[in-house]
Amino acid sequence: MPCVAANRTSDLVPFFHGHVFENSSPGSRVNGLSVPLKRLNSHRLCADGEPGSVAAHFKLLGDGSENFRVFAHHKRGHVLLKTTQTLDREERAEYALSLGLCCGQCAVEEEDASEVVASIKVDVLDTNDHQPVFPGANMKLDLDHATALRAAICSFSARDGDSGKNGELIYFVVPKNGSFYAVPKTGDILLVDSILGLEEPIRFQVFARDRGWPPRTSQSVSVEINPRQWPAACLAIPKPKQELQAPARKTRSAPEPENPVFINVSEDAGIGSVVVNLNPVRFQSAAFELLEPELENSPVSVSRDSGEVVIMRRLDRETEPIVEITVRVLDKRGEQSTSHLCVCERDSRAW
Repeated sequence: MPCVAANRTSDLVPFFHGHVFENSSPGSRVNGLSVPLKRLNSHRLCADGEPGSVAAHFKLLGDGSENFRVFAHHKRGHVLLKTTQTLDREERAEYALSLGLCCGQCAVEEEDASEVVASIKVDVLDTNDHQPVFPGANMKLDLDHATALRAAICSFSARDGDSGKNGELIYFVVPKNGSFYAVPKTGDILLVDSILGLEEPIRFQVFARDRGWPPRTSQSVSVEINPRQWPAACLAIPKPKQELQAPARKTRSAPEPENPVFINVSEDAGIGSVVVNLNPVRFQSAAFELLEPELENSPVSVSRDSGEVVIMRRLDRETEPIVEITVRVLDKRGEQSTSHLCVCERDSRAW
């Protein structure tokens, strides 16, 4: 007796859902998918065929159905699926299939001669099979020695062909150094410590690593940063009664009053932004004190313990292009020196 050939796709059919990991070897079972025969109107199956050959009464329909085959669990009376080839999630992430009745006698009939008895969806799950890749080349740049702390000097972004956790990236630098830090989630490279007085280039590599298991790490991108001490003439801001000069510094000790340090800051810098850090100084245990102007008249403050120069109010280049401050550096053992700084406000459009 042949199986029913009438097309009943308009009737409601049960829905089943399963998944298989990409790159699984052919013959891998579709996990989470088990179709009970009692839900497929099994009384309609023909009586032909050998005992136990339930799978022969069914065939898969739909785009991509050739990537799977039907088999039956003889003890439990369930219909299951296995893959016939290796699947790639990047090529196709899901399959929408139909399970149709088709015994050996009617297998040669047209597709519409099979009755659809179940709807099946198979998800192809991602495995961590792609390495993060940086599209750009190595980077070399000059950096003003008076660049504000916590400023983003450059940014990196890697690509990963995986999805989910396998495609989430974190960034880091090797070797770790005290001057620059990679923001793990964004790839921004921040200046976190003063480079005042440094003359040698700072070199490090940037890497991206995904959150998959096992994690994959990108090839490195090399970064070379050359601290640059701009001469006073580059500021293009006149100063009355004396010529602006910023001689090159040989050490990172606090400068003497006759040798001011020029700090360039955007007039859009926010309140609370750190302009520069006066540490390290030649004293092992230093304290810092703002001498001029008085704190209530100064747009910046100086932290006594850390030496950080912090913006306290909005800057306006048109009304106050240069802010001069004098900082006393005290050795807690009794010695002292004085630092003279000029905070020069740049037009935000040129920053």
